[in-house]
Amino acid sequence: MRERACLLKIPGVAGRHARASRSDAGNFVTGFTLGSLSSSRFDSSSSTNVLEIPVSRPLARLKLGYYPLPVEEARNIRSLLISSSSYAAIDPCAGDGTALLEITKGTGADLAAIEIDADRAAAAAQRGIATVHGSAFECKVQLESCSLLYLNPPYDTELGPHSNRRMESVFLEHCHRWVRTDGVLLFVIPVSALNSCARLLASQFNRISLFRLEHADCIRFHQIVVFGSRKNSHARGEPRGVDDLLRTGYRPSLIPPLNPDVAERYVIPPSPPAMIHYTGLPLDQIEEAIDRSVATQNARGVLVRKQQKMSGRPVTPLHKGHVGLLACSGMLNGFFGQGDDRHIAHWRAVKHVDEFNEEGEELGETIIRRRERFSHELTLAFENGRILELKETKENGPAGSEEAAPEFEHSSKM
Repeated sequence: MRERACLLKIPGVAGRHARASRSDAGNFVTGFTLGSLSSSRFDSSSSTNVLEIPVSRPLARLKLGYYPLPVEEARNIRSLLISSSSYAAIDPCAGDGTALLEITKGTGADLAAIEIDADRAAAAAQRGIATVHGSAFECKVQLESCSLLYLNPPYDTELGPHSNRRMESVFLEHCHRWVRTDGVLLFVIPVSALNSCARLLASQFNRISLFRLEHADCIRFHQIVVFGSRKNSHARGEPRGVDDLLRTGYRPSLIPPLNPDVAERYVIPPSPPAMIHYTGLPLDQIEEAIDRSVATQNARGVLVRKQQKMSGRPVTPLHKGHVGLLACSGMLNGFFGQGDDRHIAHWRAVKHVDEFNEEGEELGETIIRRRERFSHELTLAFENGRILELKETKENGPAGSEEAAPEFEHSSKM
């Protein structure tokens, strides 16, 4: 591999600007190979198997949808590839570059990658991959400039007001044009996303083969890998074989596992190194510059409340009333106790509005009066995760009127 490692420091989408995530799932033990099936194996009397993948988006988005391909599966993928000379390989969702390096190991590939997370982009660059830090959708690559496209996109849907599509289909639509004629596509997706990508795959690629990934992490996400060879320009657009792919979304039990015994092979054609041009805004730099701007400094005094701090010893010992005033004003917030009783105490003032109804001078007239007042709330957070809140609650009096009564509302675990 040529020494082309450099981190193109054009930090388009910040590492803290999350991309779509991949969902968590249960166990998956089923699959299908397109080239080895005939339509007679999908008869109307056979049962269907529709996979429903539960989504845990908040946790996945905290890690920017980062679920790398296991090294063992990358080696199995490499066993199906043949190359005779140097070629260009691109990974639009590279992570730290481990999967792309393992798949192209010893093949003389010129590697290029895109990664949205700043730390992982730097790690990929240190591993010898020319890496662009930013979003793949804000990168431009010359059409048909790479011979191998490894695509393991986020497993989620778009976030928009309407017509949200699967991210696997969106990434495939954006990136498939980079593959040259007879170039190889490696597409790692959950089997449930196959139907949304089937028509595009069938119209742009031939020799499509599907294999089930058997690593424990891959089983969690129902992952399969799709191999395909880019069609000639005159044959593109005709979705031949799309029906078999669509049926596979409902009959994944026929997908064989990927292992070194698979006889199928894909020849990677030679090509010069591919260049990735980033066209997005440097959001990391903009965010850091905003914190240092004069406008932010002027607005911080209005938007951000400064924490009041007091230090020193009182002239005379504090009485109970003094301690109560300091505590309610938040001057005594902090850590207290030892052992299991170690906790954080935080006081805050809360505004309440009391409403009273009075009969007016005229018949049927009701006067509504409101009175504003402040009370204090105390929150205790213990080391074991227990939470106690002392706050004012409303309870019904004997005559049906609402009266305020302070109490510990509940105890819970964080």
